Amino acid sequence: MTTFRLRYVCTANLCRSPLAERITELRMLPATTGQPWLAVTSAGTHGQDGLPMHLPAAELLTGIGADPAGFISRRLTAAMVAGDDLVLTAELAHRDAVIALCPAASRRTFLIREFARLVRHPPVTAGLHAPRAADGPAAGEAARELVAAAARYRGRMPWQEPALDEIADPDGTEAMLTACAKDIDRAVTQIVTALLGPAPQPATVPVQTIIPIDGKGPQT
Repeated sequence: MTTFRLRYVCTANLCRSPLAERITELRMLPATTGQPWLAVTSAGTHGQDGLPMHLPAAELLTGIGADPAGFISRRLTAAMVAGDDLVLTAELAHRDAVIALCPAASRRTFLIREFARLVRHPPVTAGLHAPRAADGPAAGEAARELVAAAARYRGRMPWQEPALDEIADPDGTEAMLTACAKDIDRAVTQIVTALLGPAPQPATVPVQTIIPIDGKGPQT
């Protein structure tokens, strides 16, 4: 159990979860060179296997220094979830779908923004070893401890309307895609900091890097 497996989940695995996957890899690169103990991937609850990422999302990633190359979509399966240490979803419906596939994953499945809030809560991280990529197996185990602590404290946090933690599906407009990417960027940076320690400064998401979309884009 040396590799900690993190999966992001959205609907079609074409925009939100690929953005989260590749931004996470961007944030973790300096800390994980030569010690790839953290494996990041993504899938869609209603995805089709083998499709390329939504082009505007790929262009946005390139604009902030992330690498969209080689991405292909995948449909989420129970076998995937069974092997994951942490599953982070864009919406409540995605979380429900993950748990329906694998009920045992309920304590390691969160909304992306929910998990980011939890790991900022001091009792969640109190007394935990601060993992680093160089720690190898110890870093993976520390990350699992962090997930377990987040699950324990999930019901003790001040109540917040769960829908406020959702990351909405971009409606095909430049503004919505930019807002979605910024929400993902903020949350992912907090999560990577919790898993790896101090992270690089987050890159901004410049509007000019996004290709305008005519009409409503594909389901993401």
